[in-house]
Amino acid sequence: MMAEEVKKTKRKKTKGKKACWLSSGACKISVAFLLILVVLATLAYFLYPLVTSFLEERETFSVIEQPVEVVVESEENIIIDVVEKSMDAVVSIAVSQVDFTPGEGIVDTVSNIGSGFIVDPSGVIITNQHVVSQRDADYKVITNDGREYEVLKILQDDVNDIALLKIEAEGLATLSLGDSENLRSGQLVIAIGTPLGEYAGSVTTGVVSGLNRSVTARSQGFWGVAKTYEDVIQTDAAVNPGNSGGPLLNSSGEVIGVSFATTAGADNISFALPVNFVSRRLDEYRRYGKFLKPYLGIEYQMITENQARVYDDVVPGVLVRRVVPNTPAQDAGLQRLDIITEVDNEPIREAFANIIQDYEVGEEMRLTVWRDGKEIELVAILEELEE
Repeated sequence: MMAEEVKKTKRKKTKGKKACWLSSGACKISVAFLLILVVLATLAYFLYPLVTSFLEERETFSVIEQPVEVVVESEENIIIDVVEKSMDAVVSIAVSQVDFTPGEGIVDTVSNIGSGFIVDPSGVIITNQHVVSQRDADYKVITNDGREYEVLKILQDDVNDIALLKIEAEGLATLSLGDSENLRSGQLVIAIGTPLGEYAGSVTTGVVSGLNRSVTARSQGFWGVAKTYEDVIQTDAAVNPGNSGGPLLNSSGEVIGVSFATTAGADNISFALPVNFVSRRLDEYRRYGKFLKPYLGIEYQMITENQARVYDDVVPGVLVRRVVPNTPAQDAGLQRLDIITEVDNEPIREAFANIIQDYEVGEEMRLTVWRDGKEIELVAILEELEE
């Protein structure tokens, strides 16, 4: 009896022990931990492909991003490379003056007034005509390394504001001339010059803002003469007084324009003469030792199609404002208030000064003229403009 009771007691203790293990806190924590592991394993199984795909996309994105950084870096390198190769061929134009002032006595000063660039190693330099317009002044050329040269000869084209200077030198660095006919708006440009006559070798960059612009510029002074320049290049590269005559370069380091004007009271609007004007003049100098300037002998104003539509008695073309006496224009019979509508049966679609420059001295220019509501034909034989 006693033995049976002992066995029963043991069974009860065993049953009680099992029930205690199943209901204990440690048991619950273990079960919960196992469930968490199962859930994490399940999530990992389903999420692994998504995570892998996401990482691959990030790698692809990084590969695409890298070339963009390289392009920006490459553009900077292009500018730096062009400047380094061009700088030695850009010069400052200075005027030498002797003055007597009370308290100082006789003073011989050299002042930078403009910029220029070398196109021939023997010392041929291009600048603006208005930079060297004083006939009785002594001009000097100052190179990037500080050497000074006396200007021995000046050829001027005041119609296109171009001047050619000759100095005695050899082995100078030069710039190549590009083609301004192939320019596009938005194209990168680099301007180098001596702004304010002080900061030689200053570099500014921008883009071609516009082409075939018409600009009226006035020379310095209250009584300065206003001139209209046609087919010029507009740029947002900063150009200031002193930059005149400096090169406007493309990304290949070729001169595509000559800086000549900026705007008062406005930012980022400057202008350059197309380099093809320079190319023609340089070719004439090399062939003849001078500029050949075919001359008609009129003062004129362009009338566009839009302007002509407003009036019944006006047609688009070249309005003759004045006929210069004893010139080919007068000999041909041109009169004040005539409107030239065609040249050699071709409508006038570009600057008239450029059209004249395409003719040789002594060549005939056939003009279709609108006068008093009728068209007449006139023939002018161009002469050479004497300095």
